[in-house]
Amino acid sequence: MTPETFNLSLQELLDDPAFVEWATGNRPVDDGHWERWAASRESGHQILSKARELVSDVHNSAIFSDEYINHKIGNALSIAKEIETRRSRSVFPMILSGWNVAASLLIIAGLGFAVFRIYQNNRLQSKQSPVAGTEEQNVLREVTNSERSFKYVQLPDGSSVVLHKNSSLKYPSHFSASKREVLLTGEAFFEVTKNPDQPFFVYAGDLVAKVHGTSFSIKAMADGKQVLVAVKTGKVSVFKQTDTRANEYKNERELTALVLTSNQQATFERAHATLVRSTLNSPVLLNIPIENQEFTYSETPAAQVFDALAAAYGVSIDFNREAMAHCSITATLGDEPLENKLKWLCTILEAEYVITNDKITIHGNPCR
Repeated sequence: MTPETFNLSLQELLDDPAFVEWATGNRPVDDGHWERWAASRESGHQILSKARELVSDVHNSAIFSDEYINHKIGNALSIAKEIETRRSRSVFPMILSGWNVAASLLIIAGLGFAVFRIYQNNRLQSKQSPVAGTEEQNVLREVTNSERSFKYVQLPDGSSVVLHKNSSLKYPSHFSASKREVLLTGEAFFEVTKNPDQPFFVYAGDLVAKVHGTSFSIKAMADGKQVLVAVKTGKVSVFKQTDTRANEYKNERELTALVLTSNQQATFERAHATLVRSTLNSPVLLNIPIENQEFTYSETPAAQVFDALAAAYGVSIDFNREAMAHCSITATLGDEPLENKLKWLCTILEAEYVITNDKITIHGNPCR
């Protein structure tokens, strides 16, 4: 492996949020994924170890000043220059091969640059966060569904997640201004609030799903042989975390890589690292009601509509059935998240709603 290749692989890891999350000890379920990453590359274990060390150093240290960062980079470059000079003069023992010298040079120089990169990224995220300067921005919330058939989760941007049993979801208290990122282990159905300027990413094991706003299901069990993505409406871009163009796919404004549309599925075979697209008769992947429910109503009693929403999302909807006995709804609610559906319904009914975890309370006047 050349120094350039080593450096690219190192920076690939440092730029990957999923790797940083794992390297800081927050994703032990991904141990197998990163072991496979290392085993599939020349000197992969050395690269992985070095990247993990760099991330650990930065995240376990106090905030670095600009002077400290510049000092570290200056030292690294000075040492690197000296090593390269010595190598060119052939003063190293024969047992230290040219590759080892180059790799040593790169690791020393890379330490300064990698620390600077992670530090700058962290500082940029702090500036973008609406709660900059608080501990909350650095804490990922985790919701685990260990008991119910499925559980409703509302994300900070209003997006809806229906989390299947024995599944967990991690997400920040506040999304950054440039992107929305969540980590899924298990199975879930997503309805993402539309925002092309703030793409939404789901990291599911070895796979990344990128959307601007749509509805889709993901099946990514920690010990499963496959990761599956099935699209109900809209478009979803999927790609492997280890893809050499992963960062390009993440940063492009348009959806690229392998793009799925309605009633299409992507299957990622973990053993062979293959990603294949196929067509479905139905987008049902997790066998939960919301996957094939249309949410189209014509003069439908309000109570029936609320009961259907409660059953689809796994929530409790409390309302005065007697007061709304004569209320009816004509609407097509589409693939919008649950809260958007509630806004439309309450506008029609001239009512108000309150969401508390997975309980919704509707307050409205009788219809005449």
